[in-house]
Amino acid sequence: MAEPTIAQQKKLIKTLKTPERFFKIDFGRYGAEVAMGSITKEQFDYWYDNENFEEYMSNLGFDMEDANKDIPKEAQFEREFYEFEDIGHMNGPEYADSQYIIISEVDKNGNALEDENGNYVEDETVDMSEFVKRGAKITCGAEHHTGSDSCKDKYFMFGQYFNKGGWTAEESIKTGPDGFDFKKLEITYENFDGFKVFSDFIYDGTDYYLQEDSTGKSSSFYVDCGDEIET
Repeated sequence: MAEPTIAQQKKLIKTLKTPERFFKIDFGRYGAEVAMGSITKEQFDYWYDNENFEEYMSNLGFDMEDANKDIPKEAQFEREFYEFEDIGHMNGPEYADSQYIIISEVDKNGNALEDENGNYVEDETVDMSEFVKRGAKITCGAEHHTGSDSCKDKYFMFGQYFNKGGWTAEESIKTGPDGFDFKKLEITYENFDGFKVFSDFIYDGTDYYLQEDSTGKSSSFYVDCGDEIET
């Protein structure tokens, strides 16, 4: 039997020393709550190309009765944007090339890990543009826009609160001695008229919940209709 190579010996020592490793996962730094839902033809006719719609939808959350006082009854919205969700509704990080993942090695209790010299193990930051190249599986779970099946025969409202911050996997990811492997990473997103929002983050077959820590940056509201509706 051939003697093990130096690389094989080092791998065996590493495996025996750290058979399990743990990683904290953070995504940054933009995301959103996005909702799209059906509205009436009357609402569409009144608000389409109406420059006051964004202000109107923002005001609904503060005082719905006051926001509607000068609006024709048939054009009024009587609930906030996130309750219009029969087409789609997601809240999470954006999937885009400019976004990134931070992979931090921690101990089994989630504390920062130190190396043999007492220094903290350096985090790894990887742009989302590299995910597929590294073997991650990225899937679009649904499309929502004027030409999609979900919208083609509907008048609809698009609403978005755009947030800046971070999204952290609630639990640490446990791996074997080789550490985090992008080939075991799966991300599913939904495309809301060009804005792609995470719907699932899965590693090695386990779905992880992403905890949000962000602040509001901007909002966007408009009405539109599917390709199969005559305006």
